[in-house]
Formats: sequence, structure tokens, C-alpha cells
Amino acid sequence: MAGDDAAGTQVFHLALLGEARLRHGGAHLPLERRTAAVLTWLALEGPHPKYRLAGLLWAESSEATARNNMRQLLRRLRLSVGAELVQGSDVLSLVEGVTIDAAELQAHVLAGRHAQALAQEGVLLGALEFDDCPEFQAWLESARERLDKLRRRAASAESEAKERAGDLSGALVLAERLLSMDPYSEEAWRRLMRLHYIAGDRMAALNAFERCRRLLREELDTQPLPQTVALAREIERGPATAQPPRGAPAKLPLSVLRPPVLVGREREWARMEEAWAEGKTIFLSGEPGVGKTRLAHDFAASRGVHMVLESRPGETHVAYSTHVRLLRQIMARCPDATLAPWVRRELSRLMPDMVGAEGPPPPMVDEAERSRFLEANCLAIYQLCAGMDAIVADDLQYMDAATAEFALLMLSRRHDIPSDGVFPRFVDTYRRGELTPIAAACIQQLVEAGLAVVIELEPLHSEAVGTLLGSLELAGAEGLTDNVMRYTGGNPLFIMEALRHLLESGGLERGWPEQVHPSGRGRDLIQRRLERLSAPALQVARLAALAKTSFAVELASEVLEMTPMSLATHLSELEAAHVLRGERFTHDLLFDVVREAIPPSLVPLLHRRLASALEQRKAAPVVVAQHWLEGKEPQRAAPFLVAAANAEASAFRHMEAALLYYRAATALEEAGALDEAARVRARARGIPSA
Repeated sequence: MAGDDAAGTQVFHLALLGEARLRHGGAHLPLERRTAAVLTWLALEGPHPKYRLAGLLWAESSEATARNNMRQLLRRLRLSVGAELVQGSDVLSLVEGVTIDAAELQAHVLAGRHAQALAQEGVLLGALEFDDCPEFQAWLESARERLDKLRRRAASAESEAKERAGDLSGALVLAERLLSMDPYSEEAWRRLMRLHYIAGDRMAALNAFERCRRLLREELDTQPLPQTVALAREIERGPATAQPPRGAPAKLPLSVLRPPVLVGREREWARMEEAWAEGKTIFLSGEPGVGKTRLAHDFAASRGVHMVLESRPGETHVAYSTHVRLLRQIMARCPDATLAPWVRRELSRLMPDMVGAEGPPPPMVDEAERSRFLEANCLAIYQLCAGMDAIVADDLQYMDAATAEFALLMLSRRHDIPSDGVFPRFVDTYRRGELTPIAAACIQQLVEAGLAVVIELEPLHSEAVGTLLGSLELAGAEGLTDNVMRYTGGNPLFIMEALRHLLESGGLERGWPEQVHPSGRGRDLIQRRLERLSAPALQVARLAALAKTSFAVELASEVLEMTPMSLATHLSELEAAHVLRGERFTHDLLFDVVREAIPPSLVPLLHRRLASALEQRKAAPVVVAQHWLEGKEPQRAAPFLVAAANAEASAFRHMEAALLYYRAATALEEAGALDEAARVRARARGIPSA
């Protein structure tokens, strides 16, 4: 086992975190239990009287036996190593030059090298226990706790450093790691809540508070500290505005924003567990507001590490838009991941910021190159998702066809992943009857192949509605079960909308108001909320509904000719009214109601302004074209439809290219440009297999 450095000094590395072993040269020597105990004590406590240490490890033996056992232990260690590792006659100590991972962990933390400290993983002496040596066992447990505290200190400090550097994704990962080390630390919960909030995900912050509250209630039979509750209330309120918006709603309890318990889904949950055990992709389908997203999120959280991907209105016609967002999300979670150069080069076709020094790849010229492109994307997803248990893909009805086809390929091939790889399961949601034909066909293929299951969600029954109302801790709510059931039909979203209306109008204590008519379900409540908005805030909401995924603060400021300061005030009003969360609607029904209520005379004008602004921003051609079409300007839409068709053709998506050429030809005919329309139709007919 010889292993010397350049100067002839023997080098030993003592690994005590995890399985106890000694590394000497290229060899690894596992350590017997009491030998590991002696070396651990000397490594962390320093020199110690030989026979006092023997008394700790052979507590039930006579002094003579303990001394003899210690001498034999040291002799066996010397013979197995081929050198003196422990020196001294009456007082033992480790020889100079021994490196110890547990000591390195402590040194890294004290020196502020927190990332290096966190790389030192493993429990001190792994699974070894010393129940027959009670004094040593007590010391070992104390030493393990000291090292855990050092790791928590390092995780907290490194999370703060990443936050200061603007790396909120990295800070969130470390905050979650800190919680895994100490799930009962409210300070860690508050850090996670605050990071989610400043990262723009208010609902994730509120969900973290609910997880904290549930854990403390179920495990410790206690409630969060006042400062934790105060932070949750602050997050609930959102950013303050310079002046309170007109008609600002009353503050809503967190239980109304997100009910603390999931009710009435026992049957669906059981089916999901069965599908999970069989390795199948899970699709949840149902009407808007029935609770698909909540069920998917809670189930994924129960499986372990997960992330959420949302398809968004307006993405249907932008090829790979949903897939690109998934890639960017998982790359943000794994900023240090190293992808193969050829994989990065293929990904740069979708994400130009990944283009390397060699420049962008040339256009694909045959099916072999398209297969290489798809293979690279599959490998990237497989690699970046390693260690993740589940991905929730929400609102598939908005997913573009290219992403749907890629998802079919990826899920069909997941069994080809190397044996050492673990690919997360997908839990997907979509609104019943609103899938694109391609997405519906892809799901059907997965189901027929035995790789997926579709679970239909129905509204809650009356008993479940009563349980839901009782869980909200709102005085008088549980007594409204029959009225709420009649008014909402058991749709969870409509239920929460009804309660919000009663809370904001101060009518919850007075019972169910007579003037509320159940025939409108929840839409009239949403409309009432919109009517309480100021005129400028409503105008911003209308623009967001028409702009869909293109909506952004800068775009709204230009199109509506508002100053950034006044626009910020109106956005804050919309957030306070729970209409927008960041730059998105809080739920799809709000989006629908806002869009449908826009005065018809205003719609073309806003679309034309959006088209002009997005054209200047080099937005996706199909997006610009759609706005020109809805702005009653077909001739201005045609060139963008042709450009989109050209892009699809170059990617060998022949059917999509042909459809876009035909749309362009129709637009030109509507504009009276018949000759140009004929030329574009000819291009469509020339597409292979169109």
C-alpha cells in the first residue's frame, strides 16, 4: 500500500463522512467499527490518553481487557496500513500529514469557503452506531450535530451570496437544501418564502408558507411564529403602490388564496399512485377551475423533487416555444451542467444565446440532420433532469404542435435512458375539449401504447365542498355549503371566487346574499371584480388578454402610451385585485372574461398597435402576423405568415409550412393581391407530402 508524495512523506486521507475508510495511494481501506471510532475521535478532538479512550470503546470490559483490546487494535491498524498512522505511547494522536474530510468541512466553513464545505457530504461514520459504548455514542451524536450546523451555516451563507449576486435560482436551490437539513427551521422557511416572492412567484411563496404551517401543525402541534405569519401577510398584500388604487379589495386570508387541504380527490389520487407505480405519464383533464393544477402540484410534491412548466395562451402557433421554456427552466436549476459540445450546438438552433465560438449551425438539409437535432434535445432533457422526480406540465391546451410531437418522442424513448439515469415522471393537465388535434393525437398514442393514463376530474360533490369550506377557518363559511354548491356546481375555482366576493363585500358573516344568482356560475363574480378596477388598470388587463404571452411591462408602456411609473401603479392594482400575477392572469377564466368583455371597436386598434410594437421587437413572425390579422390588416400580415412558413419548411415540418402558406395566400386574397396570393399558393402545393 505504498503511497508517497514527491518528498517521500506518506500521504493518508481519512474519510469519515459516509462509509469510514482510509485512502492511501490509490487504495481504499474500509475501517472496522472501533478503529473508525478511534481515528474519528483523534481527528476531531485531538490528542487523547490511550486508555481513557479504550475505556470509552470497551465500556463493559475490565480495564485490563480494554487496554489489551486497544493495543491489538493499533497493531492491526499498523499492519494493514504498513505505516504508523497513530503515534504516541500514553497519549495518542494522528501523525502529521493526514487529511480528514470532516476537519476540511469545518475549515472551509470557518474560512468562508461555503461551496467547498457543501461539497463535503455524508453523515459522520455513516450508519455505524455504538449502543454498546454509550459515552462514545453520545459524543458521536453531538459531533454529527456540530457538522450539521456547519453545513446549515454554509448553505445559508452561500444562499445569501447567490442572492446578492443576482442568482435567485441558485439561492432557491440552496434554500430548499437548507430546509432538507432542518425542516423545522422557520428562519429557513422565511428565506424560501422571501426568495420565491422576489423571484416573481408569489404563489410559490404562499405555498411554502402553507407547507410550513402544515408541517408544524401535523408534526409539532404548533403554529408558525408571528414573524413568519407577518411575512406571509406581506407577500399576500404584494408591493405597495404610491397611492392606494381606487376600489382596492379587502385583504384576503391565505386560506382563500390557496386552501390548506386538498379535498374530494381520493379516487383520483389513488389512480395517480397506481399509474406512478407503473411508470406511466399522468394526464389530468377537466373543465376550467376544477382543480387540475392543485392536484398535480400536490401529487408531484408528495413524490419528491419536482418543477412546474406552464404552457401559455398564444404559444400554440410558435414552434417549440413550450419546449424552449422547459429547457431554460431546467438549465437555470443546473447552471453548472456540462452539455456535450454537439448537443449545445444543436440546442442553439432554438436558443441563439447558446451559439459558441464556431458560430450558429447551418440550416438542416435532410431528415438525418433533423433526427440529430431531436436526439440532442432528448439527451439534454435526460441529463438536466437527472435527480428530479416529477415535472408538472400545466395547461397543455396551449402547447405548440412541435413541442407536443417532441414530448411524444421523448416519453416514448424514456426506456432507452442509460441504466444509471433516472428520468422524472410527467404529471400533465389540460382543459377538457381544448387540446389541439396534434396534442390530442400524441396523448392518445401514449395511452394506447400503455405509457400514459388520462384521469378526468369532475366538480366536487356536496360533502367535499363542506369539507373544503370547513378547512378555510372562515367564520360562517361552513354553513354556506348548500348555497355554495348550488351557485358553483362544486367547481373549486368558482367556490373560491364566491368566497372572495363575500369577503370583499363584507357579506360572509351575513350569510349567502339573496341577490347572487347561480345561473351565471362564476363568470359574473369575475366580471364584478373587473368592474371595481380603475379605468387605466382595466385597459392594462385588456391589453394583457390580447397580447397573451407577448405581454410585458415595456410593451404595455409603449402601446398604451403610459409612463413606467403610472403603469407600475396599475399593475400593482391588478395584482392586489388578484387579476394578474406578475405579467400573467391568475387563472384562465379571468383571461377569458377580460378578453370577451373588450369593446369590439377597441379590439382591432389594440391589435394593430401590438403588431407594430412587436414587429419592431423582432417577435416571432407568426405572432406578429396574427395581430395584423386581428387588426384587420391582412396585407401586412402576409409577409410574416410567409416568413413563418419558410422557417417551418427549413425544419422539415412540411404540413405546418403548407398551412402557413395557405393562410398567407388567403390574407393576400382578402387584401386584393390576387397575383401574389397565387404565387404563395403555388409554394404551398410544392411542399413535399403537404
